[in-house]
Amino acid sequence: MKITFWGTRGSIPAPGPGTVKVGGNTTCLEVVTGKVRIIVDAGTGIRPLGLILVKDSDPLPINLLLTHSHWDHLAGFTFFAPAYHPAHRISFHGNKMAMEVLRRDIFDRHDNRYFPVNMDNFRAGIQFHDRLPDPLILGDITVHSLTLNHPGNGFAYKFTQAGKSFVFITDNELGMQYEGGNTASGITKFCHGSELLVHDAQYLISEIESHRGWGHSTYGEVADLAHRAQIPRVLLTHHDPERDDAGCEALLAEALQYIKKKGYRIACNLAVEGLSLDL
Repeated sequence: MKITFWGTRGSIPAPGPGTVKVGGNTTCLEVVTGKVRIIVDAGTGIRPLGLILVKDSDPLPINLLLTHSHWDHLAGFTFFAPAYHPAHRISFHGNKMAMEVLRRDIFDRHDNRYFPVNMDNFRAGIQFHDRLPDPLILGDITVHSLTLNHPGNGFAYKFTQAGKSFVFITDNELGMQYEGGNTASGITKFCHGSELLVHDAQYLISEIESHRGWGHSTYGEVADLAHRAQIPRVLLTHHDPERDDAGCEALLAEALQYIKKKGYRIACNLAVEGLSLDL
């Protein structure tokens, strides 16, 4: 699997000279093998990805896997160039509420209240899958899902191919259990033994008490989860829009100090826009 981050910012895009290194686009992750292309979430990071994909003369079908319905994870779709080209096929999977939002505000709308173009302009073959099986088999990738602790809930996804797996968890508050969410032990079991954990770490430990109930985690909670789940590598994502590159680097420095103090054997870094890795 090749994993590429096209957007790692949380809550709202944060472009500007202070966020060049980490990136200002909201959540979008691409997972590709020779047989399948999966895109997780349609945050604003999906726009530059689409500009590349639309140049492909023989494109793989696109599986767009949605975590939840909040707009920072959906706002890029109307700027996704493949949606306007008949050579492309886009299948939506995942969070039912997110698909309902897209249908209501984009696909079932035939006017220009929110955007200059509407579904009449889409030329791609588009299909919604209302049922999310567990596991979901997409080409040679197996995807398991788990409900999370966030206002409106959402899904974690575990991707497995050729015996290797990684977990992607955005918008999850590890310090609380929401109605419809999951227990700490349930999340640990879901993640256990993966090669990589990508997890929301929007807040510093010093910030979290004033943000309880907002649906996000700290680097310390993420490191504790990785240790319990025996995951050797962590990438922190969903960076706060108020945190510039220097602030993100300071958060990482605190995280590394926390991991060292705890004696955890974990490699930790920031998920940044443009980062690609092979698993």
